[in-house]
Amino acid sequence: MDAMIRIIVSILCFAWCFSALGQQMNWSRLTEDTLYYASEYLPDNLMVTPPGPGQVWDFRALRAPYALSRRIVVTGEKENNTYAHLINGKQSEAILTVSGKASQTIQVIEPNPVCPGKRLNYTLTPAKKPFYHGILGGSYSYKGKMQSTFAWPRDFTCQFKPSILPDSCRITITIDEQIIVDGEGTLYLPSEVNGAYRQLIEEKRTVKVETLKGSVWQDVTSKVPGLQLITYKEIQRFVSSGTGIPLVDIELKDDMKPVSITFKTHPLVTRIAAEEPNRPDVFAYPNPSFDVVRFQMSDLRYGKYKIRIFNILGVPVRELEIDVDHPRKTVSMDLGDLERGTYLYRLQDSFGRTIRTKRVVLIQP
Repeated sequence: MDAMIRIIVSILCFAWCFSALGQQMNWSRLTEDTLYYASEYLPDNLMVTPPGPGQVWDFRALRAPYALSRRIVVTGEKENNTYAHLINGKQSEAILTVSGKASQTIQVIEPNPVCPGKRLNYTLTPAKKPFYHGILGGSYSYKGKMQSTFAWPRDFTCQFKPSILPDSCRITITIDEQIIVDGEGTLYLPSEVNGAYRQLIEEKRTVKVETLKGSVWQDVTSKVPGLQLITYKEIQRFVSSGTGIPLVDIELKDDMKPVSITFKTHPLVTRIAAEEPNRPDVFAYPNPSFDVVRFQMSDLRYGKYKIRIFNILGVPVRELEIDVDHPRKTVSMDLGDLERGTYLYRLQDSFGRTIRTKRVVLIQP
């Protein structure tokens, strides 16, 4: 029951919080519990199957070097409402009101598109229920917006540099989400087996940026360089048919190719890093391996890096340049043509400085 209770929080972490029809979990029992998720950034295209009933989705080959803990923590009560934070690792991702089986997401914490590297509290209008649970053929839509107003910063540079500094800035993101339950079957994960419904989720976001000087708001959306005015996201979500608990999220590209998979796991299934938190690192998996090895990097500044492979004598045998543009950047390298044995892999920055050196073992298939 512990594992089943834990999974529900994942849906909130992705900032895709959906309204619910039908069965809901008892949210008062979720607080102070913890669940674990792992992410795979090189998914197999075969994981995306056509819609329909009676399917078997076998995701037991999913692996990741470590898992991330998520939990809900009650923060207090006000005007007969109980408030809670969704904690993703060490960061808060959402603010909820919870009461028994009823729950609503009233705020989400997401990046500031005008001032990169900063996060904002966005208020949702209307508030969202945290998940949708429907049977095959069911559907649901949500239309609303998330908005945040902040004082224009004087202590750091934003992407937009107005000639006259404004007093405040307001970000409004209009959300249009459509959910269709398009599949039903059995889902196999590394940690468990579940009957599941698959949801196809399509999300469209439109961004508007305004600045305030005096008492007049001015639309400056077109003046913000690099701002994506409209973004689309398509996800296949697998939900337990018995409890309505989300189990897997597959993010898709336009051609229905999977970009990444986030899946329910257990700390014993993955390898949780026991090193100091927020320390730049790299993991090789599977390790040992027959041929293809995946390297997942964490907590690196975005930029150019290099992975170099050395034999046991210290002779370089392989090298790969990497452009890190994701917090969990993953790349693969085929080492199947190398002799079987132990090798060193070294992560270096653009100046050639070594960040990590570890071992990877190649074995006979």
